[in-house]
Amino acid sequence: MVGADKGGAAGDEPVDVRGGVLDTSALLNRLPGVSHFELEVVDAVPVTPIMRRIRCTASNLSDLVYQPGQDLMLAVPADGVAFRRRYTIRRIDRTAGTLDLEMVVHGDGPGARWAAGAREGDRIEAIGPRGKIGLDPQAAWHLFAADESGIPGTFAMIEALASGATAIALLEVAGPEEEQVLIVNPGVTVRIEWLGRQGVEPGRSTVMIDATREVELPHGYGHSYLAGELKVVAGMRTTLSERDLAPEQISAKPYWRSGVANAAHGEPDRD
Repeated sequence: MVGADKGGAAGDEPVDVRGGVLDTSALLNRLPGVSHFELEVVDAVPVTPIMRRIRCTASNLSDLVYQPGQDLMLAVPADGVAFRRRYTIRRIDRTAGTLDLEMVVHGDGPGARWAAGAREGDRIEAIGPRGKIGLDPQAAWHLFAADESGIPGTFAMIEALASGATAIALLEVAGPEEEQVLIVNPGVTVRIEWLGRQGVEPGRSTVMIDATREVELPHGYGHSYLAGELKVVAGMRTTLSERDLAPEQISAKPYWRSGVANAAHGEPDRD
């Protein structure tokens, strides 16, 4: 589940766009099941004050087969080099031949800067699909907990639920201006709790850890999907484990790490 510039601070390890540490050919050889796309921006609009939708097309977009929650690794350009960053595939319109990425534009990372300035006609390289976390087909209920960076992935997965499914979403945002409307399939029961940070810096709030401790979980077998800042995700995982969720019922995906730039592969190091 990837929505925001995962790290994006000064000091990210650059990748020379002509080759370098994570050049395209090496990635395609190393990563099974991925394809290369030359995306072209066709539209870019705000979703909320800090979330921007970048709509793209590509000549081979029809070749992209993915599961809701998977992402693309972009080669984000910055001062003549590129930084690998991963963003959730928010939606694909097969009829129109377009793909939407929704990106958090606060902060000063290369991904946030590119997303904030993206315009029609801009081009960017992408590799994907990436990501191993997807909906558990055996689950009677689904618990999602994420900050802004995980909202695009959370919404993409909830929108894919079939009739009869139950979902709970605990979503941390800066304030009411960041809340979004979600449209789900008929027969899907969804409860969203928008959790304001009350002025606390992203990554330092405990509201999601507290919420995963207090939320009433439905009966039966369920699955949880956790996304956001590395230490917060670890705290939520611990909390849910203490509530007797087995390891196989918890999918945890840190998108970024407070105060530390993401590694060259586009995700936070976990040392």
